[in-house]
Amino acid sequence: MKIMLLTHSFSPEISPPQRRWSVIADELAKLGHEIAVVTPQPRGSSIQGDCTFIDNQRIQIKRYKSLRKSRTMVGKVLKHGVDAVLSLPAALKSSRPDVVIATVPALPTLIVGYAVSRIRGVPFVVDLRDAWPDLLRESQVLKWGWLEPMVSHALSYLVKRSDLLVTVTSGLAVKMRHNGVKNVATIPNGVETERPEVPIENEPRTEGLRVLYLGNIGRSQGLETLIQAANILGNAISLRIVGNGTEKRRLADLADELNVNVDFREPVYGDLVLENYAWADTCVVSLRPDWPSFDHTVPSKLYELLYLDRHITGMVRGEAAGIISAAESGEVVGQSASELAEYLTNLAANPDKLKTYNHGSHWVKQNASLRDSAKDYAKLLSDVVSSEDKS
Repeated sequence: MKIMLLTHSFSPEISPPQRRWSVIADELAKLGHEIAVVTPQPRGSSIQGDCTFIDNQRIQIKRYKSLRKSRTMVGKVLKHGVDAVLSLPAALKSSRPDVVIATVPALPTLIVGYAVSRIRGVPFVVDLRDAWPDLLRESQVLKWGWLEPMVSHALSYLVKRSDLLVTVTSGLAVKMRHNGVKNVATIPNGVETERPEVPIENEPRTEGLRVLYLGNIGRSQGLETLIQAANILGNAISLRIVGNGTEKRRLADLADELNVNVDFREPVYGDLVLENYAWADTCVVSLRPDWPSFDHTVPSKLYELLYLDRHITGMVRGEAAGIISAAESGEVVGQSASELAEYLTNLAANPDKLKTYNHGSHWVKQNASLRDSAKDYAKLLSDVVSSEDKS
């Protein structure tokens, strides 16, 4: 098959779609398929060494210029609109594919993917990585009240007209079927399990329990609960928060207000990530408790922590909580400051509970290999293309 992938981020950038699709595209190429990736020029500090594909002759990356990221709503809307206009010629210059895949969330990517599929007369596949459009309404990320219904309607309209919708959780697949999408399948997130194993030598424990959050610091994570728990515990724990995001300044102000000693650090990549994991006794995975969509949302970071056999403190529910329990690599905690403080106190007093016995990596190899996901994806795409040919 000739597959066209439209994504707003790809290697060498470091991002959720990159982590998912760099491996899946590589495996699809190994299976003999040709992949054209249409994506913006990489920008910013989140860049890693250029990805080396096993069969790079089967993967062609079509890049287009993109505006810089903006912090204002007007700037973001303008950027998305311009990106959509710039990506369309890049997509249409490629040879005719057998199928077009658009990754979401990124409404312009969805619009362009739909347009290209109709112009080329080929099936349209949506790879839905988050619980959109419900999450759009719950998060109120669009500050203009009139804009959210319009965007949500556009998302629903285009998703319902896809030939195949792929979700990353089964709960989201059930919800989308209930919303009227006919052909829905689930290909979960995961990690690259064929990379060289990197042993992490844990630093010797000190008196205080070392608690780490590493990742995006936004409204979705609800990390104020973590700081409030640290306020209750005082010097009983050492709390480190690594990353960046819209809520970082507010959380720093909260820590100052409560006089809590929190070690805020800038985002890290590569070996520096592993150094932070080696420091931590437990790693926090958190999604705020008051958005219903998070019942069927699994942070991609969870799979990495499991694969590296880190102990996980799960401030999550639904499918994410089920994974932590099934993998036996930590505990799911009540999402209040008092419950979290009680749990961390118990964890500090019982260090044997921090041992994971390699359960996480074993679970990931069995259930969350992106290489295996790519094989399942290839079968789904083949079925969609075959159905189109017969109609």
